[in-house]
Amino acid sequence: MARIAITGVCGLIGGIVHADLSASNHSLVGIDRPTDERLARGRNVDDSNAPSRLDHACDISQSSIEDLVEMFDGCQYVIHLAADADPSNWQMSMLEVNIEGTWKVIEAAKKASCKRIIIASSGLAQVGLEGRVEPPIGVEHGVSIDSPYGMTKIIGEVLGRSAAKVLEVICVRIGTVIPDDEEHKRRGGRLMATAFLQEDVRRFFRACITSSIDGYLLTAAQSNSPTRFIDLEPGLSVLNWNPVEWD
Repeated sequence: MARIAITGVCGLIGGIVHADLSASNHSLVGIDRPTDERLARGRNVDDSNAPSRLDHACDISQSSIEDLVEMFDGCQYVIHLAADADPSNWQMSMLEVNIEGTWKVIEAAKKASCKRIIIASSGLAQVGLEGRVEPPIGVEHGVSIDSPYGMTKIIGEVLGRSAAKVLEVICVRIGTVIPDDEEHKRRGGRLMATAFLQEDVRRFFRACITSSIDGYLLTAAQSNSPTRFIDLEPGLSVLNWNPVEWD
């Protein structure tokens, strides 16, 4: 079994991934903001189990690389989910967390001799292509943004590609994950089209740990909604994972 560090472990996706990998007997290191600070920001406030996943409480953008290296000690894998995920945030905190924080996590993973880092990007790196590119929209179609959040995610992908000279890197443009999977179907529209069901979150990140890659992989990860307009290749082929059959 592997030792795996998870940043953003107290978030919704962090909780799903942590529970699944823990059930597979992996040794996990949970990293996130202090609980009071996270709750004050309104992040995953209804998850009473979130504090139990927290091994190191810190703001990654304010932590030193050396501190992060200590947290990653002995880890073969780092799953980097921590982010300021508010697309309407135009404040400096967006740049600090999503760019500087990601850079520090990558540098620490390199110095800690980790084998692989999985970096959470977003479909908002391509949102400007919608309506301009015939679906399915793939990673080969490039990027187009409408928010600073999307910009920071593109920069994270570039940082990841550069780091692939030293360690294995997977950058994943994650779909929409919500606490109640059924709401995707009830509300329809874009929420359904970009749905990333919780079982598929488990399947995807499990594959990120167990599959072989050649240096760097950029892919999208969503569920197979009947209205999906994003191409899930090359992740399906390279990581050998499949979404659940959509009801």
